[in-house]
Amino acid sequence: MKKRGISMIMSSLIKLSLAAAISGIAVGATARADQLDDIKARGKLIVGIKNDYVPFGFLTKDDQLKGFEIDLAKFVAGALVGSEGDIELVPVVASNRIELLNAGRIDLILATLGKNAERAKVLDFTEEYYNMAGVVLMAPKETTISKWEDVRGLKLCGMQGNLYNRALTGTYGAQTVLFTGTADMFKAFQDGRCAGLAFDGPILQQKLSDPEWGKKYKIALDTFNYIPIAGGVRKNEPRFLEAVNKAILAAEAAGILVEAEKAYNMGETEYVAKRAADAKAAGY
Repeated sequence: MKKRGISMIMSSLIKLSLAAAISGIAVGATARADQLDDIKARGKLIVGIKNDYVPFGFLTKDDQLKGFEIDLAKFVAGALVGSEGDIELVPVVASNRIELLNAGRIDLILATLGKNAERAKVLDFTEEYYNMAGVVLMAPKETTISKWEDVRGLKLCGMQGNLYNRALTGTYGAQTVLFTGTADMFKAFQDGRCAGLAFDGPILQQKLSDPEWGKKYKIALDTFNYIPIAGGVRKNEPRFLEAVNKAILAAEAAGILVEAEKAYNMGETEYVAKRAADAKAAGY
């Protein structure tokens, strides 16, 4: 009888422990799913953006943040919180944006975040909203570089965290000289520390619109790949992710990104125009 009593007590304890564990998991899941409510209660969306990355996010001469992704971030804030002014824009760079997201310092990344499988392990991607020409090579006009294989053994200036750094070194054998900010990267290239500048196509194309740059440099090599750009949110935040996705689609339907391409001299891409038409047709 004693053994049976002890057995019944142990069985009850196990059931209680399991119930508590399941309850704890449920509570944790609910808490994780409440980021959207937390943001609304706070009254502000905190977005990681670029502030030195023309035309996606940059500071004007009067210290105003402008750019393609800045316009998108403000629209998303308006959709989620109620006003485009209910936003805090936190400058990030490629090497720290995911760390800041997962540390809870920012709610959302809108900072030329390219989609790939490795990043998908540590964050959830939003809807794609841009298709960026991947790395191109800017070089002095007198360069003899004519194909990517020609960069083997050469020093190329670039940015820490860029998706293409691995291909530049592993596939093409370049020696990358990497920086955390574009200002330092551009200066190093101008100072002759690198044979070329390997960086995102839209940024370098726009850089050449500056007469001083256009006189000295050219795009020596076009991209070997295009990459979809999306936002990033912390994992296990389905309600917040859904709300952000709806806001991005609504921004596209409203023509926000089509107009941003024009406003920031990015050219009118078929990709952005098609997404806008599709979103509008879907009723967003």
